[in-house]
Amino acid sequence: MTPVPPNVYAAPKSSFQEAPLAHCWREGDMLVAPAQSRLPLRCVKCNAPATLDRPRAFYWNHPGWYLLLLVVVYVAIALFVRKKAIVSIGLCGRHRRRRRLLSWGGYGLFALGLYALMSAIDPVRPFLGWVGCLLMLAGILCASIGARLLRVVRITDHEIRFKGCGPAFLDSLPPH
Repeated sequence: MTPVPPNVYAAPKSSFQEAPLAHCWREGDMLVAPAQSRLPLRCVKCNAPATLDRPRAFYWNHPGWYLLLLVVVYVAIALFVRKKAIVSIGLCGRHRRRRRLLSWGGYGLFALGLYALMSAIDPVRPFLGWVGCLLMLAGILCASIGARLLRVVRITDHEIRFKGCGPAFLDSLPPH
């Protein structure tokens, strides 16, 4: 029996096990990964095979800085004391569509609110100002919820800790 030669025209097949990409692990309900890493090519929400998203920068500030009373002072200080890590995250098509829908829906609500706010100049419809402000606030909330994939718990010089991964993804990782 002669061996069958490989099909050189076939698309390459990837393995579902992507261990060499990142040495990440699970600690309780948190994902822990090296600071500059690529997570396995699985959706972080449902553990389905995923395509790699562009690398994202995650920032974290120690919660003690929130004790500052003035928001302007906090923003100025936070820009200097924040820590940054760039991580590539995989998302399946379903979660990518959901994220895109929430983000664009938020932008649409914001634009609609801006239009309603500008229409409130008419003395016949002054209530549109309040409706416009509420729509803009809802748009900002919807876009920010849609854009956030994972929540950073802590960044050190060597690792980053996330919350928000799906249980199936966390169960596939080795414990530390």
